[in-house]
Amino acid sequence: MNKHRLPFAIQDLIRMLEETKDLTPRKARELLLSANLQAEDLETWSELEHPIRDSYGRKLIFDGGYFEMMAMSWAPGDISAIHDHGYTEWGAVQVFGPAEHAVFLEQDGDLTTLSRSEVKPGEVMAVGHQLVHQLGNPSNTHFMSFHMYGCYEKSKGGVTADARIFDLEEGSVQRTDGGVFFAIPENQIKRREPGPHPDYLTWLRNVIELKNRIDRIKRHMDLPADLEQRDQAIVKKLCDTSNWQRFINDLFPHVDANTGHMKDMGYWRLLRNELIAAAKVQKSLLFPEDEGDPFYTYAELYDDVIGQPCLDEFIAEYLKFIFGTYKIDRDKAKLLSIGCGTGIVEEYLIKQMGLSGDRLLGIDKSEAMVQVASRRITAKAEDILALSDQSWDVTYCGLNVFQYLAPDHLDEALAVTAQITKPGGYFFGDFITPDHIRTYPHVIRSKTGNVISLRHPELIEEGNYTFQQSEILNVSRNDDRLLITNEGKHLRFLPPMWRLRQEFEKAFKGKVDIYDAVTLKPIGAKADTCPSTRYLLVAQKSSK
Repeated sequence: MNKHRLPFAIQDLIRMLEETKDLTPRKARELLLSANLQAEDLETWSELEHPIRDSYGRKLIFDGGYFEMMAMSWAPGDISAIHDHGYTEWGAVQVFGPAEHAVFLEQDGDLTTLSRSEVKPGEVMAVGHQLVHQLGNPSNTHFMSFHMYGCYEKSKGGVTADARIFDLEEGSVQRTDGGVFFAIPENQIKRREPGPHPDYLTWLRNVIELKNRIDRIKRHMDLPADLEQRDQAIVKKLCDTSNWQRFINDLFPHVDANTGHMKDMGYWRLLRNELIAAAKVQKSLLFPEDEGDPFYTYAELYDDVIGQPCLDEFIAEYLKFIFGTYKIDRDKAKLLSIGCGTGIVEEYLIKQMGLSGDRLLGIDKSEAMVQVASRRITAKAEDILALSDQSWDVTYCGLNVFQYLAPDHLDEALAVTAQITKPGGYFFGDFITPDHIRTYPHVIRSKTGNVISLRHPELIEEGNYTFQQSEILNVSRNDDRLLITNEGKHLRFLPPMWRLRQEFEKAFKGKVDIYDAVTLKPIGAKADTCPSTRYLLVAQKSSK
């Protein structure tokens, strides 16, 4: 197009480029910003209804010889491949919508993700010869972007000719003179070369994006043979246990071996985002029957990362302490376990401490947990708030289950628990302190070595109450397949210790003792916390 017919902002930009010598990526960005380009300046080149195999729309605006200007159109779900820009030495990109931009480092035969971030509408990014990146539209809106690329020694084919596309699933670099489309059609590939070795999270994201691209194409047309073959292989690749060691090797250099805390929070954010996306795809492919039970996939893994470690580290010792100190008759006591989970603690009470299995019942709101617990003990799906007209010598609630209740429901649960505990009987259970987050690890590895649990704890405030929110992702290699499961966000109410003591005294109308759940040392009535950040509470119901 004749440059004098172009929008004034683009004409001004062309003039500034022609007047400027020794352009660099930084200078190109400054010039593009100063041109004050607007989204409406690109409407002539809009191609939002581009062919579905093109992963975005691409049209040339102006060829200046040693520089090119192009408009890109982005429909929801559009995404480029991971790519560079061929012969480009300098350039800039301006995005007029909520794009996602990822930048990668290619070094010594490896490819890693440096950043993945949202681009604000109007933002301008510099482009250089070494830049390897990816641009996409994760939103539900359409938008356009403006791209200019320059090279003083223009090669045959154009400034961006001979661009590299990094196909991480195929393990190759594909050369192209056209659009850097994700899952590019074979007839647009000039040649292939061996590709760099990606780290696990970069490879994983690429496979997930490939699956999303294929699914989108499926909705519009029959899959070409090359994509059909790839589609069939994706589930196998995602679940291939050969990726386990790659995951381990990439993860643990970023983890403090003593505390389980992450040392690199930038890597942590990237990894969690990629695992969340992968878990969503695996769930749709492997667990379509999941109807929302937050422990649907977690129940089978729970003992490896929580149940058995906690039993070994502190629960077994406090069980012995409780039954010995408070002289509970193991032969006669009827015990109700509230929130029994997988039943691992209750099984210990029966097998190691001599309680009668006929006199112990476990209840839990999760059908999935009850299904696992029923292999060990008598268990049923039940909500503590729905119980009445029962009578138990001992009521128990372990692993801070009561703190998963909302504040109002916690008070109600304590009242119900007191009601179903016999006069003179006992409640005991463990809780976490308001500062438990200081000991809470980001990464837990099971003793079997087959489960890695990644946890993102945060303190949040709702309704003038403080909660610890933990978002849990599990990566496991049980049953000869690698599974990535998103167990969701779990809120735990963090009342002060003194308040919980008061609530139990009010409900049970009797004596309440509190101990550090690990050291079993008594905790005073005015204490706010304890060394382990876990405490054991024992309440005896008044006989009156």
